[in-house]
Amino acid sequence: WEIGEDAGLHALAKSVEQELARTAGRRLVRFTVKPPRGGAPFACEGFEGMSLKDVAEHGTGSGADLLREHIECACSGVMACSTCHVYVDPAWFAKVGEPCDAEQDMLELAHEPCDTSRLGCQ
Repeated sequence: WEIGEDAGLHALAKSVEQELARTAGRRLVRFTVKPPRGGAPFACEGFEGMSLKDVAEHGTGSGADLLREHIECACSGVMACSTCHVYVDPAWFAKVGEPCDAEQDMLELAHEPCDTSRLGCQ
């Protein structure tokens, strides 16, 4: 195996997590992604507690496929970069919640952060 190669175990674990979320009664959350530079909005869905990174990497449907094209997580989701920086609609921000201090520190390095900025990996 190469460094970072897990023989598919990570994908299997995420699949099991999603099934457990479904059977544990976690709600399926539907949301709309508005791509930058006037791209056509598209619908996505994921279970409560999933990050946008999780939806992009392990979600199902065309929305997850499109999200995968628009979000990058160069640090694999450990908050060591801001490549997954997103703007959360103000109407959703209270539901999503405020970033923690470590996330806020990384958002300060992001391109044009705003009051409703979050990292898609969190």
